[in-house]
Amino acid sequence: MEKVVRILTKHGVRPTLQRIHILKFVMKHKNHMSAEEIFRLLQKEVPGISRATVYNTLNLLSEEGILLEIVTPGSVRYDYVEEPHHHFYCERCKKIYDLHDEIPLFNIKEIEGHKVKRVEYYIVGICRHCLNGGE
Repeated sequence: MEKVVRILTKHGVRPTLQRIHILKFVMKHKNHMSAEEIFRLLQKEVPGISRATVYNTLNLLSEEGILLEIVTPGSVRYDYVEEPHHHFYCERCKKIYDLHDEIPLFNIKEIEGHKVKRVEYYIVGICRHCLNGGE
């Protein structure tokens, strides 16, 4: 819990109990869930948490650069990124996979006079599990 409080404080976000629970949950579950999925599962652990609190907190954590929003067809997913990596989105099963192979875009700080804060993109295709007949 101390790590979560440090992360929030470092980014200028007041570490309320709800924010701590939400960030800790996303950090623990690394399967790129939507806000609704996070709400439904977190509600089992924190019964009094509201949908609005989860959605608003995820937006705040994304705006402050703590969480990464991954926009996919039909939903926005959330990821806590300790180490920069890319993502692969499967069109069939709708899962998102972390890619750790070197794709040299993370070190871009400036391009054509524009200041680059972060590079966001993901690769779309069909995952190896779906290609092999599913899970």
